[in-house]
Amino acid sequence: MAKKAEVVTMPAREPGAGGKKTVRCRQEEIDRIPPGTGDWRVVDVPGLYLRAGARERSFRLQRRVAGKLVTVVLGPMTAAEARRAAMKQWAALKPPTREGKITLAEAWARFLDERRLAERTVFLYRYNLSKYLAGWQDRTLEQIGNDRAGVRALCLRLQRERGMALASQVMRQLRAVYQYWRRVQPDLPETPTAAVDIPTVGSRNWALSPDELKAWWAGVQKLTPLKQVFWQLVLLTGCRRGSAEALRWQDVDLEGATIHFSTAKAGRTYTIPACRRLVKLLREWRQQCLPTEAGWVFPSPFKPEAHIACVRDDKRGVASAHHLRHLYRTTLAGLGCPTDLARLLLGHSLSGDVSRGYITPHLLTDALRPWAEAVERRYAEI
Repeated sequence: MAKKAEVVTMPAREPGAGGKKTVRCRQEEIDRIPPGTGDWRVVDVPGLYLRAGARERSFRLQRRVAGKLVTVVLGPMTAAEARRAAMKQWAALKPPTREGKITLAEAWARFLDERRLAERTVFLYRYNLSKYLAGWQDRTLEQIGNDRAGVRALCLRLQRERGMALASQVMRQLRAVYQYWRRVQPDLPETPTAAVDIPTVGSRNWALSPDELKAWWAGVQKLTPLKQVFWQLVLLTGCRRGSAEALRWQDVDLEGATIHFSTAKAGRTYTIPACRRLVKLLREWRQQCLPTEAGWVFPSPFKPEAHIACVRDDKRGVASAHHLRHLYRTTLAGLGCPTDLARLLLGHSLSGDVSRGYITPHLLTDALRPWAEAVERRYAEI
């Protein structure tokens, strides 16, 4: 039985932040957490944390109210019960607005609280608010809605000083937050970004040429064994950087030659076949790397029980993970891979039309395997 929720005020510290242990609100994943491993942040439920004690697992909810970190102890319960209790308590803990007027900072925070967004997306929203909209945070949405000229001037200044891509990102985020709240408060003025020609950023032709891939490979050879395996996995799967960083051994089936990425954009998890070269590489790496309680494939060399984070080796001549993702998709296209199969290999959304929505990904793993092997052969030729 779930315990009655208890509300307490905690010191202004949020366990689970800063790249610590994470888990999704799935009973099968929570059941696999080793006892006595401490705090785990539940990534797909706002403010929810799990405490894995030596004898039992207990949930709690945390959010800031009027600058104080408030904790609601939910107690031992199933994942489904914790999700329902957390969402109910989360709504009850929302701070009241002043005189019915909501500021941009408040609207921004609620937008991030109530939407299911990837960690990287949440980081960008928060960073852009604090960096480029710092002087707008205390203004009400009504004031901003009536200041089209100011929003337009802001956009032009960002284009001039920071470039088209950054200006486009900030304006799109401002528009998303404003429109989201306008559904709650329909008497707000029209979205002020209507007066702005939001810059359109063209597609980035980031795929590496054969010569660039050779130079990339030479740069990888200069790295530590952990980094070498990391970058080869990204190269041979086309996955996002964060998906590789948060990979656990429990998600790697070396016998079945599959990899399940449990951390992906917009919460979409996906499973892909691992080519023979990658299976051999991971089998050898598992024998070399130091095991962790959380079972990270790429444990942090600096933080105990954490995985590596924000991997960047461009100073060594190693292009970013997204360059490799573009390369993977471009290589698939050159090999003649059907579009739907390419989407599945990259973990892209299958939305867009009714027919594509009927595709059941896990039934097509064997159909994807020849294409994963073909990409590896193409890289080997280069």
